[in-house]
Amino acid sequence: MGADISFDRDGRVRLPTKHHGTLTLSKAKWDVICGEPERFYYRLNGDKVATTLVAPDVIRHHTTNPDQLIYYKRFDKFTIAPGIEAAVSAKWMAVPIDVGTQRVCTVYPTAQPKPGKEYKPNA
Repeated sequence: MGADISFDRDGRVRLPTKHHGTLTLSKAKWDVICGEPERFYYRLNGDKVATTLVAPDVIRHHTTNPDQLIYYKRFDKFTIAPGIEAAVSAKWMAVPIDVGTQRVCTVYPTAQPKPGKEYKPNA
């Protein structure tokens, strides 16, 4: 079952990533991300944001913003109501990040990863 994100007293959460250190997400930004009615279930899947950042299936460069990368992770189910998980058409969690500011830009489920050059960390 999914869970909302827990923020520190300063209104931020620090999220580790697989390749880009620790990022921050503010409660104010999370409230904006989750604020639209069609995004009612985002808060119930906050744990998927952290999972996507530490164990992505793919990372792609943003097609127009060179400072942004998008972490993607496939999930078979999303929590759509407390205690209710279901398969939805959007199978991937996308978490765009800004590597310059070390912040999460937004979060959204998507049917598949968007076009863009795949990120390959230096070996």
